Amino acid sequence: MSAAGRDARATTWVVVVLITLVQSVAACANVTLPTVAPKLAATLGIDASWIGYQVSLLFGMAVVSATFGGGLVARLGPARTAQASASLCVAGMLLAALPHLAATLVATILCGLALGMINPGAAQVIVRFTPLRHRNLIFSLKQSGVPAGGVLVGLTAPAIAVTAGWQWSVLPAIVVAVAAIVLMQWVHPLWDDQRNARAPLLGTRSGGIGAVWRRPALRWLALSGFWFAFIQRCVLTFLVSYLYLVAGWSLVQAGVLLAIYQGTGGFTRPLWGVVADRTAGPPVLIGLTLTTIATCLALFWLDASWPPWLATLVVTLLGATSFGWNGVYHGEATRLAPPKQIALITAGTSSFAYAGVLVGPALFALGYQLSGSYPLMFGSLALAATFGLVCLLLALRAAREPPAHDRADAHDRADARD
Repeated sequence: MSAAGRDARATTWVVVVLITLVQSVAACANVTLPTVAPKLAATLGIDASWIGYQVSLLFGMAVVSATFGGGLVARLGPARTAQASASLCVAGMLLAALPHLAATLVATILCGLALGMINPGAAQVIVRFTPLRHRNLIFSLKQSGVPAGGVLVGLTAPAIAVTAGWQWSVLPAIVVAVAAIVLMQWVHPLWDDQRNARAPLLGTRSGGIGAVWRRPALRWLALSGFWFAFIQRCVLTFLVSYLYLVAGWSLVQAGVLLAIYQGTGGFTRPLWGVVADRTAGPPVLIGLTLTTIATCLALFWLDASWPPWLATLVVTLLGATSFGWNGVYHGEATRLAPPKQIALITAGTSSFAYAGVLVGPALFALGYQLSGSYPLMFGSLALAATFGLVCLLLALRAAREPPAHDRADAHDRADARD
């Protein structure tokens, strides 16, 4: 047995716990402001729907950092990269507490850059230290850090905003980030022992996006991730405002339902991972997409006349599906990726997902400003899910065709030389 195999820092449970914690750092940072959007908007003197543009800016920066995240991991190692990400989140949350639009914009940029740095390093650690037979489950457990962070914020931020002022709602995100920085220092010597100080900091000239695009199965899978992330972030960004402004819920009640949405996603992600490990990833994703279409159509009819139990049921089903896809998606991407390009491919597929978040809330906000209807906009997410379904079917067909990696690998080598 290797030294790494005997080291506690290389055990599966340590890997899962720590990468899940790191994942929750970015989740706490990027969901805090949308959760208190009505209070923040009142302070800044803007409409609450403008939070969609804030989220799009955040994920636009995530696209930038994720595109070349593989190079950053190669240079620094996954633990140091995680510490850098958490540090940016701390700085961003501190700035977000300042009641000024410029501070909010800078905070958004920092948190967006932090978000895009996480997945490539996490994928490298998972592939290196955990068993292949549980790949989808472990990726799903890791992705449960997103709803875990969201639940923490959903349950605490609105209450803090109401009792102490919305500026103090950034505290949970800061506490989680500091904990991640400290624990990453413990695993740094082992997790980062393969880093290359001379590795190109920006990776290849086309980054992970180019590596993904040259492989048809990965290309269509990544495009499906674009639509899944589009839907997920629109729900995260606007559900509280929808319930508060249209359905007549209080801010705290709406925050609890947002926490249920994310908590259900966190609970079901490992379940979908187990199912995918025993069957296959694409069929699981297809089933989740079909249910997402149905629940988004149901939300079209949501208004103040709905009993709370019915709204909770629909949002719970939506959380299990539109928030439950991520782990299986990343597991399938690593299955299709060349073994030596796990971090690069994960950076690329993450970029597509972040691009969906970049586009989704901004389009949703624009559509709302034109239509004035939250129900119409939530119902329209069923169309986005349909696009994702088409991409999944094309990915499944491409994966069944004979592999043609030679040309793609040649492009990757040329990129690396340049």
